[in-house]
This record gives sequence, structure tokens and C-alpha cells, in this order.
Amino acid sequence: MIISRHIITYIVLIANQMFQLFSNQRSVIIRSIVILIVFCCQSLTAMSEIRIKGRVTDENGTPIPYATISIPTRDRGTLTDSAGVFNAGFGSVLPTDTIRFSSIGYEPRATTAKDINSADGTYTIILKSKPYQLHEVSVIPPKTKKKTFGRTSMGGSFEVQIGSEHSEGCGPAVHCKVKKRAWITSVSMGWIQRKGTVEKMPFRLNIYNKKDGRWVNVTQRSVTFTYRKEDLNEEGRFVYKLPEPMMFSGDTMVEFEFLEPMKGRTIYIKSNIMAGHFIWHENNKWESIPTGTSFAVEAIVEK
Repeated sequence: MIISRHIITYIVLIANQMFQLFSNQRSVIIRSIVILIVFCCQSLTAMSEIRIKGRVTDENGTPIPYATISIPTRDRGTLTDSAGVFNAGFGSVLPTDTIRFSSIGYEPRATTAKDINSADGTYTIILKSKPYQLHEVSVIPPKTKKKTFGRTSMGGSFEVQIGSEHSEGCGPAVHCKVKKRAWITSVSMGWIQRKGTVEKMPFRLNIYNKKDGRWVNVTQRSVTFTYRKEDLNEEGRFVYKLPEPMMFSGDTMVEFEFLEPMKGRTIYIKSNIMAGHFIWHENNKWESIPTGTSFAVEAIVEK
């Protein structure tokens, strides 16, 4: 809830008068309450709504599409668009709050809300490239088996809705747990085709491993693709075959991250109770309900 700065200022003035009134008395409790009111109100006045705009580029000035912009302490975030441009509001934040810019393959950069909010016009963020690291994908052992994670069925007795209120930077995930290693070869998805549903959406695959009780993004290379209604197969599913297998190991979440807003459209998925788990990731929070979705991961698993 946003509180008017004028109202808060008025409350602080009243509280200061109350403090002076009771300062000459012995009421320690009343004076303590007044001090607490003043402290809380002054903290609120320090918060303000900010809107930042600009672009994220590499050292050569090349735009970085779909870079992540987040305020870790507030669990808020957004993405740049396909041209590396951003224009986003973050609600009430403190001037000292850190705004973090990051993208796979680049060193993250951080600045304060005060610094970026005071910038004249657009704000340009330059990310430095990380030294290239070889990822473990070229050598696949001879003893493997194919396995499907998630749910490929398009049927069900009821519908699960992914509403249009969700912004870019969030998405469903498939839980993939293996004893050794595995390599993703393709992913697929499908939903009910009706008026008002999503017909086109760019996605990014993110790999999360569980470390110290929390899911950590360990993606080493960016894999993006675009879902298009016209590319659905005979079963009504969209299938994307990776140009190069993507390795994961252990307890893993494979996230299908929405890279653009849903723009008033929605997604309806048919499902059944206890037909898997619908896992949703948004603003560093994970939710799970005991019903299946229509997102799936095809992988080669090491025996």
C-alpha cells in the first residue's frame, strides 16, 4: 500500500509534538511508543516510487536482449526487451536499495536506486563479458537412456490457468532429478487453443540446482526459442529441439522463463489431480501444486 508523503509528514509532526508533551513526564512507555512512531514514519518517507529507463549493452555497445534487472531485497524484477531496452517501475524502494543487472555470459553489475533514478534521460548499463568456460556437454557416455520429465498429455478433467497478470521473467518449471548427469535434447509444451490465449512467446531455459536449501541458477549458456501457434504439431504441442544438448545433474529445476509480457492473453492447460506437479517460479519464489502441466523435458540420462 502506498502512503501519501504529505500524510506521513503530518504524522511525524504530530508525533514530535506528542514527544515534547510527554518528555517532561515519567511515562517511559508513552515516550517509547512515540519514538517508534517517528522512526517508522521517517523510514516510510525515505521510500519512493522509481521508474528507470535505459538499455543494457556489452563493452562494444551491442545490446544485450532479455537481461535480468532485479532488486534482491524487494523480490522484484524485470527484463530488458529484445533490443536491450528497459523502462520499468519498481514501486516503493529505498534510495540505498541495490538494483542488479545480469545476463548469462556476463559479469553482473549493481548500482543503487538513488544513482539510477537521478540519471539524466536514459541510463546505459555496460556488462563485461566473462572469460569463456567450456561446459560439460561434448562427451556423452556410451551407456545412457532416454527419459521424459514433466507431462506430455494434453488431456484432463479440469483446467489450470496461467493468468495475464504475470510479467516477463517468470515461468513454469519441470523438476528433473537424476543420480548422475543428463543432457536435455528437446523441450515441449502445449495448451488449449481458444480466443485470447498466447499465440507467440519467447522462452529461455534456465537450470537451477538446490544448494543449501534454496534453488540457485547455474545456467552456463543461454538457450532461447520462440513458441508460435503455427508451429504446433498434430497433437497440438510445440516441440523445440536444442541445437546442442544442455547438461544438468542432481536435483534440478528446468525453468521455461517468459521473456515478454503476456499482453492481456492467458494460457489454459487441461490436467488431473495428482498427475504430477505444477511448479511456478516468480521473483525468487517457488510454488507447487499437485496437478500436472503440459510442459516437458526430453533428456538423455547417464546410467
